[in-house]
Amino acid sequence: MESVAYSVATSALASFALAMVLVLTAGRHGRYTMDTPGAVQTFHLQPTPRVGGVGIYLALLVAWMLVAHADTRRILGTILLAGVPCLLVGLLEDVTKRVGIRTRLIATMASGALACVLSGVMLSRLDVPLLDAALAHAPAALLLTAVAVGGVANSINIIDGFNGLASGTTVIALAAIAAIAAGCGDLPLAATAVILAAAVAGFWLVNFPWGKLFLGDGGAYFAGFALAWLAVLLPMRNASVSPWASLLVCAYPIIEVGYSVARRNRSHQPAAHPDRRHLHSLVATQIVQRRLPALHPTLQNSAVSVVMWACAAIPALFGIAFSGSTPVLVACAAGCVLAYHLLYRRIARS
Repeated sequence: MESVAYSVATSALASFALAMVLVLTAGRHGRYTMDTPGAVQTFHLQPTPRVGGVGIYLALLVAWMLVAHADTRRILGTILLAGVPCLLVGLLEDVTKRVGIRTRLIATMASGALACVLSGVMLSRLDVPLLDAALAHAPAALLLTAVAVGGVANSINIIDGFNGLASGTTVIALAAIAAIAAGCGDLPLAATAVILAAAVAGFWLVNFPWGKLFLGDGGAYFAGFALAWLAVLLPMRNASVSPWASLLVCAYPIIEVGYSVARRNRSHQPAAHPDRRHLHSLVATQIVQRRLPALHPTLQNSAVSVVMWACAAIPALFGIAFSGSTPVLVACAAGCVLAYHLLYRRIARS
């Protein structure tokens, strides 16, 4: 336990220190790494480096070197190796702004498939009889795992629009995974989740509330991949945990993506078409900017994240409370979707 505590502290401190270095040296790499205002989905006002994922990855690498427990070290090693495709492709997009969405989706799915190959673990049950029969076959389980991991990784990138939103949501989800794993006695998985949360939190301290550094695609994809992989491991390592608990833990970004795709289909727009109609965007324009007009624009940006963290925390709490009961979790998931829909409609009409 002492080794884990040391790794957690080191992960957070290294991530924070590396994030500060990236901010302080922005003058040297900024022509490649800056995210400039003006894009459809951006709300920031100043050019900001968008390579925070580099610090998170390197901090996790340092933590991996310090971990003594073999199982925790093995899980972290899988994340570090399998996460390379999504991290590199995301960083390439951060620097060039020319990597297509399909390429990035394939990279995140490749990271999920690589994690399966390295660990021998894949989603082999969803507690749905017919689907579980199909998942008894390794190719189907591998495909589902790759798609699920890629989907969650991309969903974290989708919500990365305000200071602290994606990183805070990731920390909340990882904390929930750690709580469920610890409750099952799976301390290596719980320790891994806390170490990863510490690395993301170190970045968060620089990103929130003043937005000095952004995750970028590389950081969002890597953090999302790592979260998704731990969400896969949670029910696969612990038979008492329903796979739906993992879905509830990641529910907010998943629902956001599903709702966005459905909304754009109804408008006859491509599923990946950027717009300012996400729930977090509406919270910014219809609630925060209207009710807090005197607040500094950057703090208005960050205030949106504070509101949206509740959308991440509530389903995660359901996942913790009912982690072993699939029927209850399915009902909770349906309730969360309905609540999202009603909230979205109300804010959109305000």
